[in-house]
Amino acid sequence: MGIIDNIKKAFTPVNKGYTDSTTRPSVAQPYMSTDTGAKLPIFPFPLIMIYELADNIDAIRIPIETLNREMFKNGFEIVERFKYKCMNCAKTFQYAPNVHEEGEDKIDMNKVQCDSCMSYDMRRPVPEHRKILEDIMSKPVNGNMQNMEDLARQLERDLEIADNAYLLMLKNYWIDDTTGEIDQAKTEIKELLRIDPPQVAMIADSDGRIGYDDKRQKIWVCPRFEHRDKRQYTDRCDVCNARCLKAIIEVNSVYSIGIPHPKRVIYGEGEVIWKAGKYKPSLIYGLSPIFAIWSKAMSLSHMDEYIRKYFDKMRPPRGLLVVASRNYETFRKSWDALEQKATEAPYMIHPLMVDSDKGGKNMANWIDFTGSLQELQFIEVRKELRQIIGAVYGVLPLYYGEMVGGWSQEGLQVTITNRAVKWGQDILYKSFFKKFAEVMGVDDWDLKLVAGEETDKLSELQREGVEIDNMAKLQQMGFKIERTHTGEYNVSKEVQEYENPELTNGRGRTTAAPKEDTTNAQGEPKTRTPTDEGGSTQGAPPSSTSTTLSQKNYPNGITPTNFDVVKKTLQTAVDFGWKKTQTVEELRKYAGMTVRNARDIVNNEIGMTHRWDDEENN
Repeated sequence: MGIIDNIKKAFTPVNKGYTDSTTRPSVAQPYMSTDTGAKLPIFPFPLIMIYELADNIDAIRIPIETLNREMFKNGFEIVERFKYKCMNCAKTFQYAPNVHEEGEDKIDMNKVQCDSCMSYDMRRPVPEHRKILEDIMSKPVNGNMQNMEDLARQLERDLEIADNAYLLMLKNYWIDDTTGEIDQAKTEIKELLRIDPPQVAMIADSDGRIGYDDKRQKIWVCPRFEHRDKRQYTDRCDVCNARCLKAIIEVNSVYSIGIPHPKRVIYGEGEVIWKAGKYKPSLIYGLSPIFAIWSKAMSLSHMDEYIRKYFDKMRPPRGLLVVASRNYETFRKSWDALEQKATEAPYMIHPLMVDSDKGGKNMANWIDFTGSLQELQFIEVRKELRQIIGAVYGVLPLYYGEMVGGWSQEGLQVTITNRAVKWGQDILYKSFFKKFAEVMGVDDWDLKLVAGEETDKLSELQREGVEIDNMAKLQQMGFKIERTHTGEYNVSKEVQEYENPELTNGRGRTTAAPKEDTTNAQGEPKTRTPTDEGGSTQGAPPSSTSTTLSQKNYPNGITPTNFDVVKKTLQTAVDFGWKKTQTVEELRKYAGMTVRNARDIVNNEIGMTHRWDDEENN
């Protein structure tokens, strides 16, 4: 630390309102500390052995390869994280939240406004950010010409086997020679690499705090790679005075491979994206699911070896032939000749003839050493072991090549495995793809894996059709239905009466169901009113501009539910001299009609007898 840093620290005000430190509970899982203070997990078996089991035993490799294949079979996609985002409350929208002005039903399509905090500060995804992710997908990510898919496959396989995965971003840092500060804008990522989990030791204290040693001292590392093998206990390198990085992991080849000159490198914060535990999340290390099924996997391995030897020359003898003879030398010579023939034809039983003074029924006895696979229940035991191993990964017997009982069981097994595939894709996105995109400065586009099983479009349309039918029935019952900008439906809590406030000033009826057409007694004709065609009552002559709407042959937009409302609205428009636009608006709001249908009804029913303003006709 230089003189200038000491002066800054001395004159920096200290806020004594906060406590100086916090205390974590100790980690229950025991760890082994290396000579440099890094933590190594204490597993029942080394991770190298776990990788050998996953590579060489088919019962483990099949579910791992199945998940890997199903996750990546449809490739990657780059999608918008949102259509609009409010910069005030951070709410995201998949549709444009337009501004409502001059009333609830008039929308300004040129403006967008957050419907939560009413802020106009809305953000759209930047197209140039998508180009950054597109270049990563189309170009090699390291000097070995690996692409992003190759690297992601390695990371996913590490999660399935070791339950830990590490993505290394090798950077060329731009360091100011005078101040030693790192210019992040000029720093470049040169390569993306996967780190082998057996070689990784996390730098943490006994409480699981990353970047500390057991004495609760912060551990730093110099950004220059020639100084990476040395720990720093200040944020300045004691060799070059460069600004140090917070130490995260230590990669040492001696942890997994015995080599004469092991290489040890420390990597800092911002250089490693890692996931501790897909199946068993933890602070430092996950726990491989293979530890729980290794005995079953080894049993299957020995069973495979037994079958191989069962049909191979090195198999155990099929049986023992016990022969009674008084002449041992003659028997030995005959046996030698039999061994020679057995070498030439090992699967043939050759008779053994020896001299004997006395014959008998039990002169030769056969003792069978080989039990059949059915007697050993070999197939049933093997099937059960494979099912348990597959269930740990969510891969069912169908993917092992076993027959299933009917199409229903096959479809269920595929569905369960697809859930495991979707879960694995979400883990990769949240743990690696999303974090890497944010490192690249992209927070409005997402790099994702395409879903393993494509969506059934027919089932989606059927669900939407059922929802639309339900909304239509609710609307017929009198409920008010509105569709939001997100495509969802809002239903009013109570039935709407379709009242018009302008009709409550002495003329007109405010009820939703007029009773003009009811009869007084059985067989008696319905009462004629001035609003009916040709109808009249004493002292109430029909109006010359009354409507002629009839229940027969409903026009478009009129249903038995809204017929009375339409009829009453048209008559009121004639009586009060409404403008054409007002009449159309009333029909749209209270009769649930579209604008086009409302205009057609107005023109057909009262357009010929009622004179509209010139501007209305235009």
